[in-house]
Amino acid sequence: MELSAVTKNQNTSNSLATRARALAEKTGMPYTAALQSLRTPRAEQATPEPGFVLTKEVERFVDGRDQIGVEYDLRAFLAERTARRYDCYECGEDVHTATDPTSVQFTVSVFDPDLNPGTHVMMTQYAHFACASSEIRWAVPAEVPSQPFTVRVDAGTEDGEQRVVAYEITATAHLLPGDDPEGPQLPVLLLNAEVENYEPHPSLYEFFDFNLLEDGFPAEGAGELGAHGWSVRLEHPGTGPLAPSWVAVRAATAPADADAGHGHFFLGAVDLTDAFASAARERGQALLLAGPVGPHTVLPDFDGEDADVLDLLNDRLVRGGWCPLDAPAAGHARPTSSERALTRS
Repeated sequence: MELSAVTKNQNTSNSLATRARALAEKTGMPYTAALQSLRTPRAEQATPEPGFVLTKEVERFVDGRDQIGVEYDLRAFLAERTARRYDCYECGEDVHTATDPTSVQFTVSVFDPDLNPGTHVMMTQYAHFACASSEIRWAVPAEVPSQPFTVRVDAGTEDGEQRVVAYEITATAHLLPGDDPEGPQLPVLLLNAEVENYEPHPSLYEFFDFNLLEDGFPAEGAGELGAHGWSVRLEHPGTGPLAPSWVAVRAATAPADADAGHGHFFLGAVDLTDAFASAARERGQALLLAGPVGPHTVLPDFDGEDADVLDLLNDRLVRGGWCPLDAPAAGHARPTSSERALTRS
């Protein structure tokens, strides 16, 4: 008798859990809320008042908490829509916010300090509260900038006017054998600069060279760039047209801010192999080579001969330094100047 009672209770419990999971999946509400809703007799279930019915997560978003770059007042946005008719995005029937409890669904771009430094509402939809609860659907940035990436260097003054020289930076990844043939390979990122909209002249690369030295690249050999505020973010999600590999080289002299995210020496899609990504992640760093420097205005084309890339450093055609991956530790965090969320009407 007792065993039968236990089995019956388990079946009832499992059935309730299954129904709760189905309800949560259909409406988007949390599983615990769906479970509580099924346990509450219909006569005792509260019917929300007409207007927008927001979950705690959506309330926080509407109030601008934990977000960056919300460029308008979402409270005012919803207030302007409290007496309008819409098609329910779940059932397709009419919903009127003045007479029906209404849910709102925001499709929002995910914050990314390199690809998307702001939080933006991309789309808004409405539904009967009985059909679905309010929610946020997060859209991950899919577009990665293509090469080259433009950086600008202060070249001082000439005839009383400030001169800024623009350089187009392209990046290639090279995997070189280490000192020990049996040891780990060396992941190298070669950053090649070309003057934009100028006839190349050695003096222009002297400005470039001066800035590399000033920003932490050593005069000889390969130094440690992490101590000077440099870091590399390496993304290699694998194969597929919607998942390109890309690199962000964060420059010490391009500080992060709330509008632009991390400053970059380079940002763009780069062809990476699984072996290169594995070698860099195992070391926790990559060797950056940047140039040309000195009187040289063109770097040689290696035609895929990776082994010769280090000759550039030995021949002083480039500056070099080891750069930590995703360092400092808060490399993926929001810029420190915008820890608090702001909403601007």
